[in-house]
Amino acid sequence: MAGTKKPRKAYKPRGAFVPMMRCTRNDLALELRLAIELLIAAPGPDAYNQLSKMLLAIGNTGARSASLERANNTMLAICDRFDRVGKVGLSADEVASLRCAAGGVDEMLSHIPINVFNAAVAVVTVQCQELGV
Repeated sequence: MAGTKKPRKAYKPRGAFVPMMRCTRNDLALELRLAIELLIAAPGPDAYNQLSKMLLAIGNTGARSASLERANNTMLAICDRFDRVGKVGLSADEVASLRCAAGGVDEMLSHIPINVFNAAVAVVTVQCQELGV
């Protein structure tokens, strides 16, 4: 036994870190870009819900960036207008904002572990089913 007994921290196992592979990241980035372009080309509640679910899942992974915040703020502005007017529509500034934010969100996808992303998608899916979206 050692001459001095130092208190040690208890062992806490970490979760697995499964990196996102390039092809998976490219597929997710393409899906995100297509969701943005769908909302721009054919604005409607379904297109809005699809993009908002994707952004919510990315946000639930714990990733934070100015681009994600910008995209979420733009989506909130679109939702506020829908509440006032009753139609989903985008202004030219919102279109530019979403397209600019897509680049930053694309970049941060590669830093998110795939197991964390899949868990976040599952949580968002369950929450949306409970809400009837």
